[in-house]
Amino acid sequence: MSGKNIIEREVDMEEKIMLVDDTGVEREFELVVSFDIEDKTYVLLSENEESDDVFPFVVTEDEEGEVLMPVEDEAEFELVAAAYDEIMDAEDYEDEEDADEEDETE
Repeated sequence: MSGKNIIEREVDMEEKIMLVDDTGVEREFELVVSFDIEDKTYVLLSENEESDDVFPFVVTEDEEGEVLMPVEDEAEFELVAAAYDEIMDAEDYEDEEDADEEDETE
């Protein structure tokens, strides 16, 4: 997925996002997570819940409105990957705490 893709949604991020690939085919993606790093907003999209492939995009604005641009710079990609890992580690920790609390109440 390269090139710009117009976001047809509000800033609050809906679950499904339609993107057009390089061949002009429209494909549906699911929002995995969105987060900010410094002054940029990033979204990670997946083709479906079962897929291990996650595609990083940065949200930008142009004359047409908000657009998604693929993260292609290696250093920026590493920054996004590290932030995603931190988010997932925090969610795993919260899930473990929730499970521990449920075990204690039983």
